Amino acid sequence: MPSLHFPPSPHHSLNDSLTLWRKQIFSRLFGLLAIFCVPVYFTSVYLCIDQDLWVMALFDTFAYGLLLYILLAPAPTDRQRFTLGCFLAYSIGVAFVITIGPTGAGFFWLFVFPPLSSILLGKKAGNVAQIINASSLVVIGIGYSANVFQWPLTQGYSPLIWYVVSINFVVTNAMLTLSTSFLLGKLTRSLQSTLASRQATVMGLAKLAEYRDNETGAHLIRIQHYANMLAKQLKSEGHAPEQVTDSFIKEVTLSAILHDIGKVGIADAILLKPGRLSPAEFEQIKAHCAIGHDVLNSLGNYAPQCQFIRMGKEIAGGHHEKWDGSGYPNGLSGDDIPLSARLVALVDVYDALTSPRCYKRPLSHQEAVASIVGSKGTHFDPTLVDSFMAIHHQFEKLSSASLAQ
Repeated sequence: MPSLHFPPSPHHSLNDSLTLWRKQIFSRLFGLLAIFCVPVYFTSVYLCIDQDLWVMALFDTFAYGLLLYILLAPAPTDRQRFTLGCFLAYSIGVAFVITIGPTGAGFFWLFVFPPLSSILLGKKAGNVAQIINASSLVVIGIGYSANVFQWPLTQGYSPLIWYVVSINFVVTNAMLTLSTSFLLGKLTRSLQSTLASRQATVMGLAKLAEYRDNETGAHLIRIQHYANMLAKQLKSEGHAPEQVTDSFIKEVTLSAILHDIGKVGIADAILLKPGRLSPAEFEQIKAHCAIGHDVLNSLGNYAPQCQFIRMGKEIAGGHHEKWDGSGYPNGLSGDDIPLSARLVALVDVYDALTSPRCYKRPLSHQEAVASIVGSKGTHFDPTLVDSFMAIHHQFEKLSSASLAQ
């Protein structure tokens, strides 16, 4: 089989996974903080005003506003949210230490800053945060020695005590941050190994069909790209089902190549026949949907939490179902057909129409588009056809690049 040089398959990368679980940590941590800080905010502002600390009251308002912004605003990227969240922890810590002194909550927030940076932004960010913390404590100590800060309830407190406390703080904080970075490094390597194993497993399963069908190798790579593009477009349009998340896009991209895994159970005389199938032969080849579903279902019994196997089972069993219920193997219709299978059904047909076969010429892109539009609401999900039409020129570009090899 000739090698292919069009863009590599879009896989579920390590960076994608790291961003996903960091996003979950961030959302849960700062989401709970936003809820719990409602009474804290009003109490703090009241006490600051009562003590004539107007600057601190304004800072509390700014800090809580920033917290809501990084949680709710659509504009920032994930990394920008993480960076602002870490900056918020640092700012609160410095503000409390400068205003209230070492007896307040400032040390807590400064202590959180480096480990939080390490978790959300990586090891280098954690190290930078430690340097920022240490430098800030030195500067604050100098300001205290020069009587720039007037801290309450610090009788008997001296610059020497401040620096002893600061040194212990920095050392303890470094121990925690370095331990966090080490454990995250181990977790990252484990995650990398798991992702590589998963991708190898999926590709290995798909290769079983490739060795049975000479057309399947290039077809698999195109299907992955098509599925990825269509799922992203669907998500971007704002009317997509709730299940169309970034995670869904990654899983359907990975699992799409399992759609024809059931061909391993079809006889060579039928699968490799150099011409059109007879009605009886077509009935036999239709069984590849049920075979694929059963194969992946049996694998899922050993790994019930494995999402790509569950989605692969949906796709293998349902990619020949039709929107109006006239498909096979189960005659499902409408939303009863899993979304992943409806999506792969469309891209699979597009690739079949535009690819050469021994028994037919390839249709042009325009002919394939006309065929898909003509099957809107009968064969294909109308919403998916609309999404396809919005980006069909991207399909044409990829198809031309692939088939030109």
